Amino acid sequence: MARGRGRRMLTVTAILLAATLFASPDRVLAGQSLPAPSIDPACAVPESVLSPGGVLPRVSAQLAAGLPLSVLVVHSAKSPPKPGIVGYPGRLDGELKRRLPGHEVSTAVLSLPGEAAPAMVAPLVQAVEERRPVLVVWQTGTVDAMRSLDLESFGTALQSGIAEVQRRGADIVIMDMQYSMHTAQLIDFAPYVSYMSWLAQSSDVFHFPRYDIMRHWVEEGRVDFADDSDEAKRRSYEFVHQCIGQLLAQSVATMIDPLSVGRRSGASN
Repeated sequence: MARGRGRRMLTVTAILLAATLFASPDRVLAGQSLPAPSIDPACAVPESVLSPGGVLPRVSAQLAAGLPLSVLVVHSAKSPPKPGIVGYPGRLDGELKRRLPGHEVSTAVLSLPGEAAPAMVAPLVQAVEERRPVLVVWQTGTVDAMRSLDLESFGTALQSGIAEVQRRGADIVIMDMQYSMHTAQLIDFAPYVSYMSWLAQSSDVFHFPRYDIMRHWVEEGRVDFADDSDEAKRRSYEFVHQCIGQLLAQSVATMIDPLSVGRRSGASN
């Protein structure tokens, strides 16, 4: 009887531990309660703006096997981060390492300045072939909107890029363009943002809504792009890259199967 009660107690403990791994904001790893790194309150946005869902199956499997998490960020920005400021890919790398203790994380960047989505697909696929990342963050849509390119061509390129990346064994996150009140008055970004959101849902991939996140910050008065002084520009640039890095890393961590993280962390202790 005592032995049976012992088995039942172990079963209950295991269930409670699993429930804690999935439900608690604190990650329980290797018998320890590790608080998940927090988001800077100034960066935070409501769930109506950013609400990650689903699982990154390839990333989860990679971590469960104790293999490194390699990330590839692909974007069309023309200029590198300003001197002394770490861009969001570098921030993403550091924030992922904080959220995945015991796991090796590396982040690479492929810059395709001034390229629209259709022209990005081939070099994107080639980079995935050569570097074999497990996670791709594809930032696109800015050039397409600036040039008022055909939405159908934009969508076809996105679908092709997503399918090719997944076919090569990587998960993918698609990220839309930046927001500023000035550019939003000159360029109609809305159709491209909406298309990316719809396509992400239909393709079962995560759409990181950078445009809506930054618009929320502007409307809340957290960042001011109207101030043209060099110091104000530097502060705004640093704020945006720091916060995008945090929110993107938190979104990715949320979509990783916590049991895969726990297994590796437990083995490394």
